Amino acid sequence: AVLAGDIVGANALDFDAFEKGEVEKDVEKCNPKLDPKCIPKLSDDEALCQYGGSGQKRGEACRRVKQAGGTLPEVKKEKSLGGAYAM
Repeated sequence: AVLAGDIVGANALDFDAFEKGEVEKDVEKCNPKLDPKCIPKLSDDEALCQYGGSGQKRGEACRRVKQAGGTLPEVKKEKSLGGAYAM
């Protein structure tokens, strides 16, 4: 009975290693144009520019991204709700 328990534990470790390898392969082959769930790898400046809060550091990061030829995040214009919500 002890031997059977050891085999089950070894299989679980093998499955974890297999799963980790599959996830790494999927991340490497990721194409954001084909797969909307794909998360592109961003540099520190790209991440700060896209997801950071407004401020001087974010502005500097966006300038560096633009100078390097990268794309800046798009500004989304949303309609105002107006009426009582506009107060």
